[in-house]
Amino acid sequence: MGLTFREDGYVGVDDSFEVESRWKEQVFYWEGQRGFLFDAGWGVSPPVLYVPPADEWDACTPLWMHGRRDLILLRLETHSRHRIAEGPYPRSQGGLTREV
Repeated sequence: MGLTFREDGYVGVDDSFEVESRWKEQVFYWEGQRGFLFDAGWGVSPPVLYVPPADEWDACTPLWMHGRRDLILLRLETHSRHRIAEGPYPRSQGGLTREV
């Protein structure tokens, strides 16, 4: 478990999940092929990672993330190198998939 630094960002990796920064304002959370894009802000130190408020989490995230906010936020805090802050999110935001 740890961080791998790349020229275009960093990746926090564990056996069951991955936190990936691709650009200044994009932080991806992956579990296998399923993922979610979180908005981030980079003009401050440390950068900020915006997450849906607790009472809106299930309405803003895909089904596989429902009821798992505390665990996912802990992983993001540990591996993203961002400060976590609640921010507005569109409802029913779809998840992402990728080829592994």
